[in-house]
Amino acid sequence: MKKFLIVIIFLLAFVLRFWQLGANPASLDWDEASLGYNAYSLLKTGKDEYGTSWPLAIRSFSDFKPPLYTYLTMVPVDLFGLNEFSTRFISALFGFLSIVAVYLLIKELFPRKSFLFFVLCTLFFALSPWHIQFSRIAFEANLALFFFISGIWLFLKGLKSGKFFLFSFLAFSLSSYAYHSERLVVPLLLLGLVVIYRKEIKTSLLWFIISGIIFILTLLPLVWQLKATGARLGSVTVLNSSKLGESIKAQELDTERDDILGKLMHNRRIVFGREVLSGYLDHFNFDFLFLTGDAPGRHHAAGMGMLYLWDLPFILLGIFYLLKNPDKNTGGLFWWFLVAPIASSITSGTPHAVRALLYLPTYQIFAAAGVAGLLKSLNVSMIRKIIVISFIFGLFMLNLFYYLHMYWIHSPKEYSQWWQYGYKEAVAEVAKYETNYDKVIVTYAYDQPYIYFLFYNLVDPSWYQRTWNGGEIQRENREFGKYEFRKIDWQRDSKLQNTLLVGTSKEIPQGAEGMLSEINFLDGSIAFRIVGR
Repeated sequence: MKKFLIVIIFLLAFVLRFWQLGANPASLDWDEASLGYNAYSLLKTGKDEYGTSWPLAIRSFSDFKPPLYTYLTMVPVDLFGLNEFSTRFISALFGFLSIVAVYLLIKELFPRKSFLFFVLCTLFFALSPWHIQFSRIAFEANLALFFFISGIWLFLKGLKSGKFFLFSFLAFSLSSYAYHSERLVVPLLLLGLVVIYRKEIKTSLLWFIISGIIFILTLLPLVWQLKATGARLGSVTVLNSSKLGESIKAQELDTERDDILGKLMHNRRIVFGREVLSGYLDHFNFDFLFLTGDAPGRHHAAGMGMLYLWDLPFILLGIFYLLKNPDKNTGGLFWWFLVAPIASSITSGTPHAVRALLYLPTYQIFAAAGVAGLLKSLNVSMIRKIIVISFIFGLFMLNLFYYLHMYWIHSPKEYSQWWQYGYKEAVAEVAKYETNYDKVIVTYAYDQPYIYFLFYNLVDPSWYQRTWNGGEIQRENREFGKYEFRKIDWQRDSKLQNTLLVGTSKEIPQGAEGMLSEINFLDGSIAFRIVGR
């Protein structure tokens, strides 16, 4: 019976992550399309879209994505072709495997807890809106989360048998090759775990030292990419945010000219520290966690936070019960919880659901501890206990059905613009007409349109690599073949001859001469107008 329950949870988790994977979310966003096309390019040529052989960072849109997701995606792209399903396959697969990893972790972390607690932890994580959301998107953070969770599980096993430290550090290393946040959080996590379990580590010290050396060696290639990843950090850190600049500027207004440099450096440290603390605390924001999520609609279902509102009282109860009788494993869990959002905290745009994904499954563990602890503490008759269980279960099911309804019915319509919906349809429409024109100009109003034409047209990577001149990336005015990608100036571009224009409703007026097609977002508003000149 026990095994049957766990298998049912695993099957449910699998279905929620794979059912209609290529159709919902309604479109690939540009990062997903980039991961898919670069996997296709590497599969066909051994080079990324820019002609770099087997890179340690995928250049993409100059954000230098960690490489592991792209390399793993080569397998489903080879099996299923280049499409939405194959691009998201790795995230869905490792999202499912994360459920298995959490079950194993919980049994290792709290071996004396009841089977009910193991079931609840696994079930709550399998049904987590936060985890389902990112298991159905080709985001590297979800792949990294699997290796992060596995690393902690194997670390705990290493306390009993030292050889598992080797596998633990390998898992942590792979997580760092999967996503940027782990490169900061993993060392902090390990530092805390070493302090907490220092006595246990001494019994397998040789294995730990060997594993640590191998861990450092496996991360050395990332040092070679320091310049690239530094560019990424510079683009998202609060040190580069306009908010930081405005704060510093406000403090400099009355500064004497000869003292400005020293005070500037002092102010930068103060403001940076304040911004980091503010960013850290943002991740405990009630709206973010339970009501609205973070700003990008790609990160959560419509009308939902990152967690169920139902979770709140049980998370608080769970924290209380766990702290009531703490042990080393409880300390390790809370240290994980505290360091999880640190990488996200030093970036702008907090709270951020992707960069703070390492929270999972701590919230689900707290909620499970709350439910299990409440049921255990109920000193009432069996009938009353059944009533309480039914009430808790009923509330949870209402919250779950609300989430599933919002995710499958409302989110595709309300958030289709967040997913750059319409590009696939635009590529198909352009294919109908482009042979009649010498030039195709596609708007850059929605950013990165070129990647969709590479992706959906299955453009030969070796041919495309030859068109790349190795210079700096232009956000606009990209060109290959007869395609040009830039903002459309209707007053000027309407005078072009033998040209196909793909623009927004703001760029191309309604009823424009030569109108061939209109493409709508799923909410009915106009995404693109296609005009032939």
